[in-house]
Amino acid sequence: MVNQNIKIRIKWIFGFLFISLSFFHCGLFYKGVPKAGEFCYVLTKPPECLYVDFESKKLIWNDVEYVLEEKLRMDYFFKSNDELYELTVSTVNRVELKNLTTANFNKFYMRKKDKFVEIPTPDAKHE
Repeated sequence: MVNQNIKIRIKWIFGFLFISLSFFHCGLFYKGVPKAGEFCYVLTKPPECLYVDFESKKLIWNDVEYVLEEKLRMDYFFKSNDELYELTVSTVNRVELKNLTTANFNKFYMRKKDKFVEIPTPDAKHE
């Protein structure tokens, strides 16, 4: 009887450890930032793209470089032409851009494959 209880407890412990380690490897508790890259809004022809470096908090959009202000871990803000924008990381391969000043401006940008990515050089700097 005692031996049976020990076997059941060991199974529960190993089961708990297995499930816990599985959660850590699936990205549920991922604390880093996505790698820098180009993201494109594919519903326009040609696609509208932006480049984001999350680590240095820089965004290049419409040939202008912006400094991102981090609100939450995956939620950033910047101003362009006196309008406030929000850039939210949905997944490592998708970001959402919202204009908080103008209604009905909400675009999802998908990560461009690494072999096609070019780092743009901004013509003008804007903060």
